[in-house]
Amino acid sequence: MIKFILTFVKVKNFFLIIFLYFYLFSNAFAEDYFIKFHKLKINSYTEKTPIKSGKIRGNVDSYPYGFDYYVSSNDGKIQQLIETFFFDNYGDHLSRFDRSTRTIVFGSNPNNGCNNSDEKIYHSVLDNGNMHYTCFSIKILNNKEDLWGPNFNGNDHIGTEKRKVTVNRFLKKNQYMIPEKMFRVEHYFYKSGKLIWVFYTLDTKLFFDDLNQNNLEKFVTVAIQRHKDFEKDLRYKDYHQINFD
Repeated sequence: MIKFILTFVKVKNFFLIIFLYFYLFSNAFAEDYFIKFHKLKINSYTEKTPIKSGKIRGNVDSYPYGFDYYVSSNDGKIQQLIETFFFDNYGDHLSRFDRSTRTIVFGSNPNNGCNNSDEKIYHSVLDNGNMHYTCFSIKILNNKEDLWGPNFNGNDHIGTEKRKVTVNRFLKKNQYMIPEKMFRVEHYFYKSGKLIWVFYTLDTKLFFDDLNQNNLEKFVTVAIQRHKDFEKDLRYKDYHQINFD
């Protein structure tokens, strides 16, 4: 009986060791992202995990859309604000939906969204004109009102004016301080009936004290890689990816 018990304990410990080994091994190579959003692995630019701070939900002819907001802060000062958005028609009425999404990201604001302008320090867009486009841009924000931008309120479908109310609400509730200068990085993806975007608003002092040309180029390189990672998450073919060369 004693021999049986000892054997059982050895076997039990053996399986416990095996379990712990595979558990630790798998976690050592775990994905380093804080949320998964429509196949995108959303990473944080800060060490602190962003906290969900607000959301908006709605429908257009029974097709859902939604905004979510996440904030990282330090001593009451915003370090990072992330906005995610989706609008999905589940593959229905593709031509009509393609036109509708374009009124949001191209038509409602000629100086922002997927359009280029002088205020952007980097801009790139790939528009295949066949139910697919992707856009990427970086600019510097200097005031609080830009946090709920760009202004897409000229569209006839999505209640984008609610973004200002939602952002103001959690800014006021938490009494966040706004950095003097912020990077705004915008990633847009549309394909076959689904529009998604990810906006990062980041305190520039997280990265550099001096926004000289060399430092700006370094940040652009990092942000471009983030866009490439998103394209990989979405399993885009080469002809669906922006050529950053």
